[in-house]
Amino acid sequence: MRLRPSLACLLALLLAAPALPAAAADPPPTAYRLEPRKVPDLPEGKAAMVRGQAGEKPHRFFLEHLHMMVPVVVTLRPLTRDARLDLAIGKYPWEPPVRQGRTEQGQQVSFRFRTEGEFQVAVSSPDPGTPYKLLVWVGDEIKPDLKPVVVPASQYQGDAGGGNALWWGLAAAGLLVLAGGWVVFQRRRKRA
Repeated sequence: MRLRPSLACLLALLLAAPALPAAAADPPPTAYRLEPRKVPDLPEGKAAMVRGQAGEKPHRFFLEHLHMMVPVVVTLRPLTRDARLDLAIGKYPWEPPVRQGRTEQGQQVSFRFRTEGEFQVAVSSPDPGTPYKLLVWVGDEIKPDLKPVVVPASQYQGDAGGGNALWWGLAAAGLLVLAGGWVVFQRRRKRA
């Protein structure tokens, strides 16, 4: 089999070229799964508590398997009065945060929300070694008391035609207005 000269040259160049080093991609940040548990001091829901020391590289956490009928509260509290901590909450990993807050002058920052699926939390500080406490509370499922939309005819307790009479009266009045308008239109037309 004969190779064309240009193809043979290209193949020779590729074989002779030194192997390119693989691009050193930054590994994705490590995120820790939060597992809320029943806490004796909290009468409702479950909580996950974390104590750490934040720096410029954020501490990342995530919580999964949530749905819209479960309330969530995320609270970040500094352990020193002059500490500055940043809290970021995002819906999807490594994307811009949906909510952000900062602790200042010893005040905590807290967010309340509901979400579907999972969410991520990132805690950071411009000062390395800043101590903090993070509390993620997941409430009990809210179960609204909903009445069924469809009921058997034997249980129907609607009005006995009272609502229908109103609609029939409005329809008759509308027809009278239309008929009157038609008569006026016909008379003006005959005059012209």
